[in-house]
Formats: sequence, structure tokens, C-alpha cells
Amino acid sequence: MSTSKRLLSLSLVFLWLSLMLIGCGGNDMQQAEVSADKDSEAQTQQEDTPQPTEEVVAETSDENPGLPADARDVVFASKDGIELEGRFYPARFSDSPLIVLMHWAPGDQDDWNAIAAWLQNREDEISIETGNSTDPWLDSTWFPTMLTTTSFNVFTFTFRNCKGGCARFEREKWYDDVKAAVDYSVGLDGIDPVRIIMIGASIGSDGAVDSCAYLNQKTPGACLGAMSLSPGNYLTIDYAEKVTAMSPIPVWCLYAEVDAESASICGNLDSENFTKYAYPATMVYSNGHGMNLIEQNQEPNPLNLMVDFLGDLTQ
Repeated sequence: MSTSKRLLSLSLVFLWLSLMLIGCGGNDMQQAEVSADKDSEAQTQQEDTPQPTEEVVAETSDENPGLPADARDVVFASKDGIELEGRFYPARFSDSPLIVLMHWAPGDQDDWNAIAAWLQNREDEISIETGNSTDPWLDSTWFPTMLTTTSFNVFTFTFRNCKGGCARFEREKWYDDVKAAVDYSVGLDGIDPVRIIMIGASIGSDGAVDSCAYLNQKTPGACLGAMSLSPGNYLTIDYAEKVTAMSPIPVWCLYAEVDAESASICGNLDSENFTKYAYPATMVYSNGHGMNLIEQNQEPNPLNLMVDFLGDLTQ
């Protein structure tokens, strides 16, 4: 082959290789451009897609509703394993104060049904079923108006062996029941666990003060105050000593002058955190003890006093 032919052949080979390289390079560039376009599109989609954010919990307000209005029956245990029946009445708004109501020996937690619903202040959402009882504390038609714009959580329970009325006195064990009720109730949904109020009648009136002191030992200031209807040192703890030791936490006592035990305890108690209301024999319903103080012809009306007490603690 002549020199000129060899040069021509080499030129053709170089030309072919150049075209191949250009073709490959063009494909790479096209692939790179496609890849860049995909990355850009993915980034745009990511920016347009809502990203997870931290949950924001709304602050409590009149527009922030609480739990459903209907009462909920619960079961909890005392420290010795005895199962106790309780009932939770939710407030209209979340993080509302909790009132723990404690019954007297002749009855059980059902004696508080109408009063608990009244304290909920949700009459437009619930109907109160109390049967045909003539007991005035189960007749809400005469109850005073509850504090406006206020709704309380309420918790009731039945002391051991007291369904339908206490079969026997079990003072020390009842104190254990009180503490178990407090420990359970402060964990309920929708309540403010550092705004608790205790109210009770007879054995429950001692339980109200004892439980308030117990809670404040565990969480100082969590119990705002206690109201007692006819205390009598029924849970083996001295009522007067406990009230005095609780100062400045307010305690109110309502008692009939003919009720010897309660009159002796409350009538002789003098402490800066203590307020007492005595009912003369001419005004008391039945024997004037415990729930019998809750009667519409009493002056002052015990439920009006309850409203005043709650207002002082929460308004």
C-alpha cells in the first residue's frame, strides 16, 4: 500500500473514533441533564409537599371543650387490693378543677348523683336521673345557680362494704379507701391535677379533710380546700388537729347544733383557716346530720354556701 493510501486509512480511523467519542459524550451529557432535571423536580415536589411539624397543644379556653358529659363508672383498688366503685363526671372544659365528693355512712356514691351533675354545670347536655327518691339532695329543681362560665370535674366513690349503706364501720380501712380514691382521681383525663377540692358528709366529711392533707403532703398546694358536712373523727384521725395543721388551706364546716359529735368538734374549733356554720334545731331536716343538712329550707342554704366556697377557691 502506498504512503498516501495509508494516510487516508489512518485519517478515516481517526475520524470514526472522533465521531464515536462525540456520540458517547453527547449521551453522557444528555443523561446528566436528565438526571439534573429529575433532581430539580424531586426537590420542587419535596418543597410543595407539607412536611411533619411538632404537635401544638391548644391552651385551655372557653372554646376548648373537655370530655363527653356522660358520667363514667370506674373501678379502682385500695392498697389491700379491695376493688372500689367510682364515678367520673367530666367538666365542660379540659384542665378544669376536680371536686372529690365523699358519701355518708347511710348511703353510697349515688347520693351525690344530682349534686355531681349540678357541679358539672352541663344541664344543656345531660339529664339527671335520680329515680323517685324524696331526698332533697336528689331533687335538683331547687338547687341554686352554679358559678357562671364554670364547670367542674367531679369524682365520687363508694367506701368498701357501703353499697346501699355501710354494713359496718371500718374506720382505718376507710382512710385507706380515701387515699386510694385521691391517688386514682388525680390521674383522670381532663382534670387539672393541682386544683383539687374535697367535699364530704359524715364519714366523708372527715375523709375530705384527711384526703386534702394527704394530697398536699404528696403535692404541696394541689388540694385547694375542703368542706365538711357533720364531721365526727370517723376515720380515726383527729379532725381539729388535722384542720389546724393544714393552715392556710381553707376548711369549711357545716353542722347542726343538735348533732353532738359534730357540734363538739366544729363548734369548739378555732383556726385562721377554718369557717363554720351552725344550724339550730328548729331548722334542721331530720336529725340534721350529714346529707340531711342539704335541704332547701335551711338558712343559709348549704348549696349556696358550697357555691361561695367554690367561688373563693377558683375565681
